Amino acid sequence: MNEQQRDVDRAMSEDRAEKRAVRSLWVSAVESAAMQHPNSEVPWYLTLPGGEGRDIQLLIQKGLISLTEVNSIAESDQNRIVAVEKNSRAIANLQKLYTGLRILQVDIQALVRGLSDYRWPDGRDIEYCRAHVVNLDLNESFRGEMDNMEVSFPVLTWVHKFCRLHQRPPQMDWTLCLTLHGKLTWNDGVSEWTRQFLLDNLNRESQFAENCKRFLGDVLFSRITDCRVCDFRTLDRADQQKITMVMVPKFIANSVHNHGWHVYTERNLRYVNERHAPMVTWMLKFTWSGHATSQPDAVYRSGLKDIFAGAGIVKDSGEIETILS
Repeated sequence: MNEQQRDVDRAMSEDRAEKRAVRSLWVSAVESAAMQHPNSEVPWYLTLPGGEGRDIQLLIQKGLISLTEVNSIAESDQNRIVAVEKNSRAIANLQKLYTGLRILQVDIQALVRGLSDYRWPDGRDIEYCRAHVVNLDLNESFRGEMDNMEVSFPVLTWVHKFCRLHQRPPQMDWTLCLTLHGKLTWNDGVSEWTRQFLLDNLNRESQFAENCKRFLGDVLFSRITDCRVCDFRTLDRADQQKITMVMVPKFIANSVHNHGWHVYTERNLRYVNERHAPMVTWMLKFTWSGHATSQPDAVYRSGLKDIFAGAGIVKDSGEIETILS
């Protein structure tokens, strides 16, 4: 099958400074996991590397993954990294570049067994999904779906499943590196449901409301709080990115805190180069504690405070600037 080069692979091949800067954050997270868990039975890193696998190359350059004399990944390190890739052209290129790399020939939704709460990974897939660092570098928007007046977001379901799998004994803290397209495509129903969800939380959490207002700015904040219907698709590029930056960690914290997870938003960044796609990227650390299940509201509020701690922009030079608004 002759598959055309995908947008994600073209972007990877360009190797822009912004992506290099974010990629270095991913590698730092893996390096930290390797130091904390040198003999881990689960992988250090689960990644969607595309056809180029530049993050894998960086791990090799850092010495985290060793090579044999013929430049294939050493057998002792082949369980350290797991690549998820369905595209046959990309798989062929990865196999050429990184002989010995463990590649799961599925997409991420198939790996976690879809969106149903009744189907879960089994066998070795459980082990792969419990990686210390999970990198979902996705070339898709924060898609929402409405069914019977309820809204669901597929990427949040995947994250929820990863949390539940890491919660299996022995429980493991883990890091999520997540990248999404910042253009919002929500229909009227999803937009209004999301606006109401955010408004309810602004009214309930005064500190979160104050931080949101500073981060979003008065005009955008008023569009959410003045009780008018808000079509997020009509916002400009930066405002759509900012809404995504608020809602993704907010929804994730809301989804997992009852299971005992504290979510710390270490990085919450948007790309500002308007010549390229309006990407948004996060680094979220999940810390599990059985004690947290007895105080879920306190854990949740703590997670909300952290949303803006690492908020900032990635400049076209690759410089990361931490800002609040």
